[in-house]
Amino acid sequence: MKIELTHYYPEFIRYFKLAEDQQAKCNLGSVPYLKSSMGDDLMENVELYDVVERKFAGFSQIVNDVFYGWTDKHPYWHKMQKGHHTVQRKTVATNWTGKHSEFGLEEWLYVFLLHRVCGSGINYATKPSGYHNTLLFELYKCKDIPEMTKMVMDYPKSFYTSVGYQFPAFPKPPAGSRHKRGGDYFLVEFAPRLVKDLVKFLEEGGKKDLRQIGEWMFAWNKKNDLRAYRFQYAAFIADIADWYPEFVNRDSNFYYGSNAVECISYLAKPLGRGKEEQFLDTVMEQIFRDTGSFPYNAEDVCCDFIRWVENYVRPGADYQHLDRDKIWSSHRIHDHPYGRQKPMLELGLIKSFNDLDVHPSDDYVLSRAGMTETEYKNKVKELYGSR
Repeated sequence: MKIELTHYYPEFIRYFKLAEDQQAKCNLGSVPYLKSSMGDDLMENVELYDVVERKFAGFSQIVNDVFYGWTDKHPYWHKMQKGHHTVQRKTVATNWTGKHSEFGLEEWLYVFLLHRVCGSGINYATKPSGYHNTLLFELYKCKDIPEMTKMVMDYPKSFYTSVGYQFPAFPKPPAGSRHKRGGDYFLVEFAPRLVKDLVKFLEEGGKKDLRQIGEWMFAWNKKNDLRAYRFQYAAFIADIADWYPEFVNRDSNFYYGSNAVECISYLAKPLGRGKEEQFLDTVMEQIFRDTGSFPYNAEDVCCDFIRWVENYVRPGADYQHLDRDKIWSSHRIHDHPYGRQKPMLELGLIKSFNDLDVHPSDDYVLSRAGMTETEYKNKVKELYGSR
């Protein structure tokens, strides 16, 4: 399929290079975010835009801790040795050290799956962002899957979070069931069988494409009267690519979440007819040529890019002190009509973003101001001219 790149595409490439730089400086390196000299207030103040590889994203940090433990195999070992780590990392990595002597592929896949379907521990209002409401703080006490399912059943506190992630449509526990929640029912009655069958699939016939694994999992769910769980399973499949790459063709095509689809729709336009997935894959191939980023990593960068363009800051907790009328990304799409934008203040469409207790997603501001997207873009053009 032929495509035409838009004026958003050069900004995406610029963002990718900025995020790649900050990943090296701050995420993997020891430069404080506020001293990272990014030339971008949002990136320097909000620890979200610092990654171009999923393995180093907030939602995967605790997975690194449980999988590698407090050992020199941990990708952050150079920082850990110098004391540049969080209390959460010290606790989790220490407790999980040595688990490879008890866990094999099946057990680790269960851990990955539990993490993803329970919300990936994400809370974008806190630093660090990936240790929120998660059972992984306790699961090290278990030596096998039966013990892990027992902990799921008996654990007295919540270990699910939808702050930044979405739950799948879990099956409803049968009447009179011992299961309190649909998620518990899935993790106890379905997930152990799923990972056992998946291990057999992965170990037969050589490396698999990412979508090959996905389609196998969706078919397994259908056979077991479950919804597809596309979003959560995609994240889980990416975990296999990151921690068990010997089973995966990491450069193969991946799936696209709603934020990534929105992002890609800005980056290019299709020239002619075709299926949406074909268009998305074509743009992703262009991104791969220009950045070298595997599709499963670039998909996540797309999600962050649209947040960056829309100046996403989750109010509260560790970011409550930020003045959301002054902290902006350096993006140059001045007439972008969604999210939190400086022209919205200058045009008087909102008095102050600090008055909101949520991020103004999508057309939050325009719809309340009674303004269309076209009207807004014309107003911005009048305000800024052609720059």
